Amino acid sequence: MPLENKSAGTDGKKKIFKEFFIYALVVLAAVVSATLIRVFVIEPFIVPTPSMEPSLRVGDKVLVNKLSYKFTSVQRGDIIAFHSLIEEKELVKRVIAAPGDEITLTSEGEIYINGEKINEEYLPAGQDFSYINQTVDIEDDEVFVMGDNRKNSLDSRFFGAIPQKDIFGKFIVIYWPPSRW
Repeated sequence: MPLENKSAGTDGKKKIFKEFFIYALVVLAAVVSATLIRVFVIEPFIVPTPSMEPSLRVGDKVLVNKLSYKFTSVQRGDIIAFHSLIEEKELVKRVIAAPGDEITLTSEGEIYINGEKINEEYLPAGQDFSYINQTVDIEDDEVFVMGDNRKNSLDSRFFGAIPQKDIFGKFIVIYWPPSRW
């Protein structure tokens, strides 16, 4: 009988160790998966400036798709997150001109892409804009970005087109605060 008790105690310890090992493996797999997703697929991002209001507000927490531009090209109208060397921080802006475009800004507040006036439905209604007259040719590896809040946006009008290599993701959705869903 004493052998049976000793054997039963050893089996119980093995069972507990095995269960603990399985839980530890599950936790490790979850941590590794979450880290890989954040590094390579989706990254949370907090909107740092009011330059995208009313579309995005300061403090909005958004998700950025980091894989998007690995498989597709940047399109006009996309909201992107990028590393700004001028501002020395990460910013979020809207792509106004894509690679290879010619953009013309007028003092009447109009924007022409490749000679055609664009309609910017996402801009706040009733706001008048005027720009310094300028025409810029966008290189094949650059984009021209502007904030939706044109009167309060430091963007490509001031620091020029940004290299596509500085783009780290495409805006997907606001996840916080819930009232902004």
